[in-house]
Amino acid sequence: MQHNKNTEFVMYVDNFLDDKTLKDLQHTFVNIKYEDVTMDSGHYYGKRHTFHGEHHKDDPLVKLTKQFFYPNRNLKPISIHAHMRNNEKEPLFHKDTENDSVANFLLFIKGEPLLNNGTGFMKDDSLSAHIGFVENRALFFNGSKIMHSDLQSFGDSSPRYTLNMFLKEDE
Repeated sequence: MQHNKNTEFVMYVDNFLDDKTLKDLQHTFVNIKYEDVTMDSGHYYGKRHTFHGEHHKDDPLVKLTKQFFYPNRNLKPISIHAHMRNNEKEPLFHKDTENDSVANFLLFIKGEPLLNNGTGFMKDDSLSAHIGFVENRALFFNGSKIMHSDLQSFGDSSPRYTLNMFLKEDE
């Protein structure tokens, strides 16, 4: 599939990382320090840890992401974060429009394999796709064009840990 910054796309792949790398990330994600994050609207969004300096071209995870999802595009990471969410109140659908972001990479690191722990996508103000949470599932989508949210408030869920990478065109 050829996609560009104007394409509305959602792709995912299971078993993205080898077992050792996943286990190492799981250990890191449950032990790092997180900060509370609220949206501009004042809604509590969860906890985030920002990785500084680890998102350059030589990073093995960035290379793997490029190989799987955008081998023919010249994208570069803007930011990489660890997120911990347990949003039981309401879905917080949004688009990621800061910093010229044109693509999002989301890796489900740790959590219960529940449908509501996953991520939902909207089309024409209706939920049109729902990708359930499975550890080591990687999603790639245009978060600047597609409204998306965790769907933990829809039913059974647990805390979920994800790796979030925001990418922009490298001109």
